[in-house]
Amino acid sequence: AVFPIKADSTCEGIYTPPLRRTPKAMSDNPGMMGEAYFVGKRQLLDWVNGFLGLNYTKVEQMASGAAHCQILDAIFPGKVPMTKVNFDAKYDYDFVKNFKVLQGVLDKMNVQKHVPVEKLIKAKYQDNLEFFQWMKNFYDVRFSGEPYDGVARRNAALKKQGKRIRPTAPKLSQPRGERKGSSPAIAGRKAVPKPAARTSTKTVAKSKVTNGDVEKKLRAKDKTIDDLNAKVTELAEHVELLDKERNFYYDKLRAIEVMLQEVQSEEGLKDKVLEVLYQTDEGFEAPPEDDVQEGAPQEQE
Repeated sequence: AVFPIKADSTCEGIYTPPLRRTPKAMSDNPGMMGEAYFVGKRQLLDWVNGFLGLNYTKVEQMASGAAHCQILDAIFPGKVPMTKVNFDAKYDYDFVKNFKVLQGVLDKMNVQKHVPVEKLIKAKYQDNLEFFQWMKNFYDVRFSGEPYDGVARRNAALKKQGKRIRPTAPKLSQPRGERKGSSPAIAGRKAVPKPAARTSTKTVAKSKVTNGDVEKKLRAKDKTIDDLNAKVTELAEHVELLDKERNFYYDKLRAIEVMLQEVQSEEGLKDKVLEVLYQTDEGFEAPPEDDVQEGAPQEQE
């Protein structure tokens, strides 16, 4: 049977839902290819904003779970502990608490639906869209059609929680001009005029002092940067020299290693090794002959 729905023009601010299809044509848990999962995000956001008095602009904002709890509050009047719902939830651990309330109501009302909390609290678009689509379908199937004042129910819960009551849902974003603007009462007051000359003089003096300080700080920072650049250059040159020295001695050891692998007789081996050791690259000077003889190992008699 189709639920009769009548609009009540005397109830201002109360959302009166449009006519829906009969519950027989729909299911609590439609398949992923069901018609419920082809409802667009714009349609979903328009519906939830009108139904609950919100101003959501993104599907990801449903990740807090508060709106879902209110939808169940409309479907199952008196079954959702609204005082446990955090309408100001900003962090994932707050989202988890709201979804626990949601899952508890579904279990209590014998609704076979698992809420994927771990996915939803990450505020990813696709996960929240799919659950949003399921919730809209569940609403279409189960909602009785009675008028529901989302703002009043939300404010009643906030009052019991000891939080500030809002006549409407908090705005998620607003133009910068409105944010900085004052209220009509304050805007209507005339500001007490201040001595223009005195204020101007102080402002100019303060500006000069500030500019002078800024210039000093900039010069000091420039000097620091120049000193650091000089140190970096010096270290880079030192590293380059160390690399050359390392490669120089490594090549000597490698040459000796190859020589020892190919040697057939030990005769003249010492002279060959010394020749490699005291061989220099271009730019190096060989040590004096006396130093070579003193540094050379003595033959055993």
